[in-house]
Amino acid sequence: MLMENGAQLHKEQTASDAIVSGLFAGLLAGILMGVYLLIYGLVADVAPAELLLLFAQDQSATPLSGGLLHLGVSAVYGILFGLLYHWLPRRWLRKVPRWGLGLLYGLLLFGLAELLLIPGTDSALAAIPPLQFGLAHLVYGLSLGFSMKAG
Repeated sequence: MLMENGAQLHKEQTASDAIVSGLFAGLLAGILMGVYLLIYGLVADVAPAELLLLFAQDQSATPLSGGLLHLGVSAVYGILFGLLYHWLPRRWLRKVPRWGLGLLYGLLLFGLAELLLIPGTDSALAAIPPLQFGLAHLVYGLSLGFSMKAG
C-alpha cells in the first residue's frame, strides 16, 4: 500500500512480482510438505534418506539430490500458482481466500500426480500411500496460499 495525503493507495502487483512471490511461497510450501512426508516416514518406519530418494528417478541419486529436486519442483509450481493468482479476475479473488485457492491448487496437483505423472513415468513416488501423498499436497497448497503475497 502506498500513502498519498493520508489516503491509502493500492499498488497493483506486476506479473514479475507474482512470479517472485510464487517462487518463495512455493519453496516454503515445499519445505512444509517435505516435513510432513518425513514425519509420515518416521511413523511408517521409512528412513528419511529412503523417502527423499523417492523424489529422484536417477539410480545414482542421493537423498540430498532428491530433496533438492522436490524443492525445485515446488518452486516451479509456486511460480505457476503466483501467475494464476495474478491473472485471476479480481472479483473471484474477493470471494475466495488465498488459502482456499491454494488448497484447490494442491488438490489439482495431487490429482495430476496420481492420475498422470506417477503412472506415466513409473515414478518411485507410487510407494507413498495415496492418502499420505494427498495430505502432503494439501499441506503444500494450504501453506502456498497462506504465504503467497497478496496482489
